[in-house]
Amino acid sequence: MTAYCLVPFTEDPLAVTAQQVLEHYRDKLPDLSHCQILLPDTQCAPALRAVLLQQAEVLGYPALLGPHIDTLSGWLSRTVPLCKTLLDRPSRELILAEALRHSKSLYADIDPWLMADELLTLFDDMSRAEQTPDDDFESFHSQLQQAYGLRKPNATLQQEAWMLHTLWHAWREQLEADQLTDPAGAHRQQLDDSAACLNEQILWLVGFTALNATETRWLRERLQRGEARLVLHGATNGENYHPHAPLNTLLTQLGLEIPAISAPDHAGDAFIDALFEDSDRHLKERAEHFAKDTRTDPLADCLHTFCADNPEQEAQAVALQVRRWLLDKPDGPIAIITGDRRLARRVRAVLENSQIPLDDAGGWALSTTSAAALLERWLETVEEDFACAPLLDVLKSPYLYPDEREDHLTQVRRLEQDIILHENIACGLDRYRYHLDRRSARLPDWGELSRQALHNLLGRLEQAANPLLALQSEKHPVSDYLEALGLSLAELGAREALQQDDAGQQVLALLDTLHAAGQRSSVALSWREFRDWLGRNLERANFHPPDHGSPVRLLTLEQSRLQRFAAVVFAGCSRDQLPGKPATQAFFNQRVRGELGLSTWSQTLAERLHHFCRALLGADQVLLTRHREQDGEPVAPSPWLELLEVFYRNTFRKSLEEPGLGRLLRHPDVYPATPDTLSLPETSTRPAPPASPALLPAKWSASTHQRIIDCPYRFYAADTLRLKPPEEITEALSKADYGSLVHRIIQAFNSNVDDLPGPWQGTLEKEQREDAMELLKLISLNVFTDGMRENFEARSWYQQWSRVLPEYLNWEISRRTEWPEHEAEVNVREALTGSLEIGGRIDRLDRNVAGVALVDYKTGKPPTEQQVQEGEAVQLPSYALAVDGVIQLGYLKIEKDTVKPATCADAENLENLLPVLRERLLGLDSALHQHAPLPAWGDNKVCQYCEFDGICRRAMWQQQGTDCD
Repeated sequence: MTAYCLVPFTEDPLAVTAQQVLEHYRDKLPDLSHCQILLPDTQCAPALRAVLLQQAEVLGYPALLGPHIDTLSGWLSRTVPLCKTLLDRPSRELILAEALRHSKSLYADIDPWLMADELLTLFDDMSRAEQTPDDDFESFHSQLQQAYGLRKPNATLQQEAWMLHTLWHAWREQLEADQLTDPAGAHRQQLDDSAACLNEQILWLVGFTALNATETRWLRERLQRGEARLVLHGATNGENYHPHAPLNTLLTQLGLEIPAISAPDHAGDAFIDALFEDSDRHLKERAEHFAKDTRTDPLADCLHTFCADNPEQEAQAVALQVRRWLLDKPDGPIAIITGDRRLARRVRAVLENSQIPLDDAGGWALSTTSAAALLERWLETVEEDFACAPLLDVLKSPYLYPDEREDHLTQVRRLEQDIILHENIACGLDRYRYHLDRRSARLPDWGELSRQALHNLLGRLEQAANPLLALQSEKHPVSDYLEALGLSLAELGAREALQQDDAGQQVLALLDTLHAAGQRSSVALSWREFRDWLGRNLERANFHPPDHGSPVRLLTLEQSRLQRFAAVVFAGCSRDQLPGKPATQAFFNQRVRGELGLSTWSQTLAERLHHFCRALLGADQVLLTRHREQDGEPVAPSPWLELLEVFYRNTFRKSLEEPGLGRLLRHPDVYPATPDTLSLPETSTRPAPPASPALLPAKWSASTHQRIIDCPYRFYAADTLRLKPPEEITEALSKADYGSLVHRIIQAFNSNVDDLPGPWQGTLEKEQREDAMELLKLISLNVFTDGMRENFEARSWYQQWSRVLPEYLNWEISRRTEWPEHEAEVNVREALTGSLEIGGRIDRLDRNVAGVALVDYKTGKPPTEQQVQEGEAVQLPSYALAVDGVIQLGYLKIEKDTVKPATCADAENLENLLPVLRERLLGLDSALHQHAPLPAWGDNKVCQYCEFDGICRRAMWQQQGTDCD
């Protein structure tokens, strides 16, 4: 038997492997326990076992004992013991970063953590390539100078060479002194020691496309002793930028004879050879020559392309095509090959919406899981003084207090709605507690039990945060941070819940790994350094969800090796994804890396091209998709896709474009059906839902009345459906907040307000102005002090109010002369019918012998006199309906430097206005009880500030030009 076997792209390499293995061990069947098969990864291991059993059954063996199937590193770990303690990446990072801290003279002002990351990657590359610096610096410097092609000494290169040479040897010496080893060193030691473990056992290496220098040397020795067999998928008739170049290079490095070039047996392999032919003929010539030699189209009806307008349409197209294939072959298997994780997530969501699970072979970054998000948001909560956004995310996490979930969520809702949103508190445990107590005192009905429950919740949060808060200043060992984090998670009740979750288990395992790394290093980190280090490791770790046994699999190019599928989609065929671009490296350009024997982008590119062509011919049906633009920017197509389309068009005079997919995407029936049997509402019509008498409010406030006048649909959403959009938490004091504080100051000056000085007692004359001013200043300072504690802009608003104070006091003295009796913040209500009451809280109610005047304070723009008298602005008139003897309605506009009183209706106006207003209100109430429609007006002035535009969708129906009767 020869040392290697080449399997064409169009044939099944697993079937060939099974045939060769069964033939070699025919005398020992069904015992394959001495057979060891090594794969680049174990994605195809189940399929290989299935093929072996299938072929063995044909030979009369319904079951097999063995073989062992593993990766090279997995086999070494299982059979060859390590001589030294193996350091994982986090441990090496800590050790090297600590060493770099003490070697500042070797590098400029660069973050030692970033430097450590780059150096570890470089050191691993050098170890795998067996290109380590000699002890002699001059020899290493000369090697680099030659690699860069420099004839004269260069100071910058000399500094770089000195840094790398010094750090490399310091790193190796430290590992040696502590009897430690890195993964590359461990791999080399296990390869060297593996000869004693083989016992004349043959290793079957299947599907490899490249080996590093250490592996090449090891395998060459195994092959010379007849202890290894290679099964390679592809051909060797190509060099440089060619899909067969990797196998040509591999056989050359192993010292094996390259077979003579022969014509492929299958037209698909011939198509790939012609497409990437390494000759002087240009593309059109090669296409014409291939067309003459080929009688039929080898890719007819099995290879198509599709270009979507955007990523969303591409995801829908991929999902639709998968569903079409599953209708033909429910058992698949179907592969979606892509490196675009964003597109992959969207495809997964669309397929799952169609009840089609997806097995993701690659997984995704652990940092993106909800378990890792809990860690990140909790640490943000601690370091940002319990800021409301991360705090609420933590409190709503499913991992928190799982044993008391319902009660816990009830308290979270109260904290969010009543304290954070209603009181506009952005952060701070003490501030949450302060406003909790204030609200409880202000609203006795709120309940002592609720107050105490929220205090208990805040206390538990504080107790959980204390171990971490103690570490935020100065530097501490890594183990201290991780122990504190563990205690904190346990106090939150999250550790047990994480242990019950797949991603949570991996997060806890990573924390244990990092803790072990901290035990091996004495380096002390600041809080920021620890956070960055933890974040990098969460980002670096990969979470692989459990498989569902789905016929649809999500793979990368490399993960698809050795497998054949019923159908394959190459999704996201853009230049950035296929072939991609080289990673940024701090040391050595690609030319120098090649001269030093390190891996280069050109080698990676050739391997990716090999896998692309292999997968292209490894399925019965193939679809390649891309999108034209993303976020308004054009997306360049993959050069391989462009080459394929142009070559095919020149060869067969037709396009690869999938003819029916675009048409199907425009048909609504191809999308997953909703379980709701009701038809969807027409999105292009102006909403006008009928009123429901059961949902109508029995008590109308002035704001309710104003809403139905402004826009009946706004009344429908706010007052019948009781919808309320979430309020925005702001750290800056808004103008509305300023108005609330001013109202509170004026109220305290004119009436009794708990916890504030005032009110002014007795009459108010000009002679008492100074005393009144002192009281107003005292009240203002008390009110704004609370505001300044909560909002950083309150001080500027306080200064603005201080400028207005004299003008307000002048008005107050004059007002009391004309209207000697006054009340502040008066609640009024009047029953108009048995089912309708009108009323609200009036800022100010004044009396004299002639009657009653109502005043509303405005820090913004008040309605005009015309709007009030024409019944468009109904706030003050609504109050007037609930108060007897009203002869005047007015506003006090509080501006930046002055106050301006304005009367909007006098006794004569009100005599005409109020009866009409009452009749209109009664008519509205009657119509609403008879299911009258509540249309959206679409008035620009009202819609500008409406909080229900998301459900009204004014932009959509206005664009259609619809009308409302």
